[in-house]
Amino acid sequence: MSEFDKTRKSIGANNLDDKARREMFDKFQSAGGKVVSDKDKKREEALRKQKEQPQIRQGDRSQAGGRDPRQNQSSRSNKVPTKQAAPKPNQFMDRKALEDEMGNFFNKMAVRFKCWISRVTSFSSSDLLPAFMSELNIAGKKALLEMNFVGNDLLGNPAYAAKIAKELDTQNPLYIELLGRMHKVYDNVELNQLLEGHNAAPDLPISISRVRQPIYSIFKKLYYMYPFQGSYVKAVSLGYQALEKLEGKPASVYNTKRKRALQEFDVLYGTIFDKLYLAVLRSENKNIPLLSTYMENVLGILPEEKLGQRKQGEELDEISGGAHIEEEDTEETPEEKPVDPEEGLSKELKYGLKLMRSIPLEQLRKRHDPRGEHDLIPAGDKALLTWLFFKEFDEEYSFVMTTKKIDLKPTIVGGSKMDYREKLIDLYETTRAIHEQFRIYDQYYKELESHLKNPGANYIEASKKTSALETKRSQQSRNVRVTAKDFLQKGAELLSKLIADMKGKKEIVTNMETLMTFDLMESKKRLNKKPIKQCIMESYCFALAFSERLESGDLFGGVPELSAEEMEKEFGIKVASSAPEGELLEPGTESSAEDENFGVDPSILSD
Repeated sequence: MSEFDKTRKSIGANNLDDKARREMFDKFQSAGGKVVSDKDKKREEALRKQKEQPQIRQGDRSQAGGRDPRQNQSSRSNKVPTKQAAPKPNQFMDRKALEDEMGNFFNKMAVRFKCWISRVTSFSSSDLLPAFMSELNIAGKKALLEMNFVGNDLLGNPAYAAKIAKELDTQNPLYIELLGRMHKVYDNVELNQLLEGHNAAPDLPISISRVRQPIYSIFKKLYYMYPFQGSYVKAVSLGYQALEKLEGKPASVYNTKRKRALQEFDVLYGTIFDKLYLAVLRSENKNIPLLSTYMENVLGILPEEKLGQRKQGEELDEISGGAHIEEEDTEETPEEKPVDPEEGLSKELKYGLKLMRSIPLEQLRKRHDPRGEHDLIPAGDKALLTWLFFKEFDEEYSFVMTTKKIDLKPTIVGGSKMDYREKLIDLYETTRAIHEQFRIYDQYYKELESHLKNPGANYIEASKKTSALETKRSQQSRNVRVTAKDFLQKGAELLSKLIADMKGKKEIVTNMETLMTFDLMESKKRLNKKPIKQCIMESYCFALAFSERLESGDLFGGVPELSAEEMEKEFGIKVASSAPEGELLEPGTESSAEDENFGVDPSILSD
C-alpha cells in the first residue's frame, strides 16, 4: 500500500460522500493547498537538482573532461566587483590646530591644576613658589652635583678613564656617551643664575620669566637623557665595577658611591624632572605632551645632539687623556699654565677657605683636643675634621653671635620687627647638638675599634657585627656633618644680612668702625683689636667656606674618610713654615706679613 493510500485510509476519505469531499477540498484550497500531480512533482525535483549543479560552460572544461580549478578561480575573481580604497583620514593635525588644542581653556586649566597640586606655582599666578625653588636649591643641586661626581670618578682620572671607556664599549658604546653627557649637566654658573633670587629672598616667589633661561637649559639637558634612564643606571654600575678592578680598593667604597649616585638619580628624574616639566608648561601656558615634536621645538632639541650616535672607540671630550698618540711630535709645545680650581669662586669664599687652611691639621688637633681623647680617630675622618673646624669657629669667630660689644639695632623686615641679636643668640644655642652628635660618633668609633681588635671566634657573627658597626659609624658621621652644615648655613645667611647693611644703609650695625677688644683671658684671639666690621666679615667668610665644604666639597659624601689625594690637597699647606713642627701657632703671635696675608681683604668690604 502506497503512502497516499495509507493517508486516505487514516482520514476515512473512502467513507465520505461527494458533498463532504467537496467541502474538505475547498477547505484545503482556502488554506493554501493545491493539487499536485506526479508529473509536476517530478518536474519540480528535476529543476531543483539542475539549480544545485554548477553552471559550467563548454569552454571551461579541460582536455580530460574535468574543470580547470585555476580557470574557475580566476573566473570567480573576475566576477567580484573591485572596491576602490577610501582615502585615509589625516592622522596629524596641522600645527596651528595643534597649538589651539594645547592652548584651549581646558588644557590651560589642567596645567594650572597640575602646577598647583605639585607646588610648583599657585593656581592663579605663574610665579614659582618658594617651596619649589628650595627643592631645586637643595635636592636638585645635590642630585646634579652627584652626577658630576660620577663623571669625575669614571672619566676624570687620566690613568683609568681610557681603560674604563674601552671596557664599557665592549658592552655598548652608548654607556660612555651617557656618562659624559650627564657629567656636563651640572653648571655652577647656571644654577647660581637660577637660584640667585631665591637665595636673596627665600620666602618670596620668583617670576618665571626671570629664571626662564636657566630652567629651560637644565630641562633641555635632562630631556636628552630622559629616554635612556635605564641605560645610564647600568652604565654607572658597570663603570664602578671597572673602577674597582683598576684601583683595587675595598668593594664597600664603590658600592657606597654607586648607591648614592643611583639614589640621587632617582630623585632627579623622579621629582625634579617632573616639576621642571610643569614649570615649562606653565611658562608656555600650554599642555604640551612631554615626548612630542612640539616640545622638542620649544626646547631647541637638535637631531645631531641626540644620544646614540657615538661609535665604539670614539673619543669624548669628557674622557681624560684624549686619544692615544702613537708618535709624539719632536717640537716642544709651550707649557700650559695650571688652571686654578678656585677661579670662579667669590672673594668671600676664597678668603674663607684661606682662613680654614691657615692652621696645619696637626696643630688644629693639638689646639682642640689637647688631652688626646680622640687620638684613635684618624686625621682624615670627616666627622673629626668637621668637629675640629667647628671648634675653631666656636673659639675664634662665634663671639660675633653672642657679644654685646656689637651694637645691633632692631629693624623692620617685611612689615615685622627683626632683632638680629636675638636671632643670632637663638641660633648659637643650637650648637649643643653638634657636640652631642660628635660625642655619639666618637662612642661608635671606639666600639668599632674595640670589636676589630677582638672580633671573637665566630667569623660569621663577627663579620655581621663589623658590618653593622661600620653602618652606624657612617650614618652618625653624616649626622655630625649635616648638623654642623645646618648651623653654618643659617649663621652665614644672618651674617650676610649684617654685611649687606654695613655696605648699604648702615642701620643695623651702628658701631662697625669700633675696635673689638677682649679681656686678658681672650686677648690671644686673632680678631682682638680689629674693627667690628672685619670681625663680622671674617666670621661670615669662615662660615661660608665651611658650609660649602660640607655641602659639596671634600667633607661631603657617604665615605667617612678623605682619600689620600684629598688629604694632600687640603692639608698640605704649611702657613707657618718657620714654626717648629708640632708647635701651636698662636694667632696673636703672627708676624706682620702673616697678618697682611690673613687680614680681611679690603675689597670685600669696599664693594
